Amino acid sequence: MVVSKVLGVSTSVVVVPGAPVLVPELSGAAAGESAAQVDAVVAMLRAAGAGVDSALVRGTDTAGRTIGDVSSSLVRWGAEVPVGRPGAPQADHEEVPDAALIAWWLLDRAGIDLPRSFVGVTAAGRLPRLQSANTLVVVVADGPASLSPRAPVPEDPRGVALDADLTGWLRNGGPLPDPGDVVAQAVGWWSRPAWLELSGLVGHRAAVESISWAPFGVGYHSARWALSSSDSAAAGDQE
Repeated sequence: MVVSKVLGVSTSVVVVPGAPVLVPELSGAAAGESAAQVDAVVAMLRAAGAGVDSALVRGTDTAGRTIGDVSSSLVRWGAEVPVGRPGAPQADHEEVPDAALIAWWLLDRAGIDLPRSFVGVTAAGRLPRLQSANTLVVVVADGPASLSPRAPVPEDPRGVALDADLTGWLRNGGPLPDPGDVVAQAVGWWSRPAWLELSGLVGHRAAVESISWAPFGVGYHSARWALSSSDSAAAGDQE
């Protein structure tokens, strides 16, 4: 994968889950199983959002769509939950990728009132060069969806092992564990392209903090990195 250098003095990177089930208005009592973890995700976003002047969201989107600072809603999942900054132009929810909608909701929960945009990840793409060093980059990415009998995909030991490896990667750094596209599809690791983009951003660095959980048989992860232009290529930047 080819990536552009995007590190700057105050660039912060946060990976967040992209599951609608985390939204209480969409899933009711089921959201309670992840309430504490969502609070932790929101706290990471707040910490990462201090001192930055814009937010760039990256997430898997087969159409490779790009959207600007719009408002919309989560109605596609059954509830008219508004998302987006007050006063932002309204966009029909069908125009906004899933990953952007969930990221918008999390940014709203964190009280981050910054200009925001979304750039979809298709496969081995190129990260856009940031216009400002003071940018919060939010990557929306889930783990495999084959971790238990509750999962959308039949339980698969390869998915269980991969999710454990992703948890370890966030905590310890090193090369991103990647079994390849064939296995990724088999175990329901559909956001693999976004993880590859995340790896391109943070290299081999361990996160400052991270959390991983899987209440419904799908791996959910969140982690935060604080990157600077003084970070050396020895940390694992990919070109």
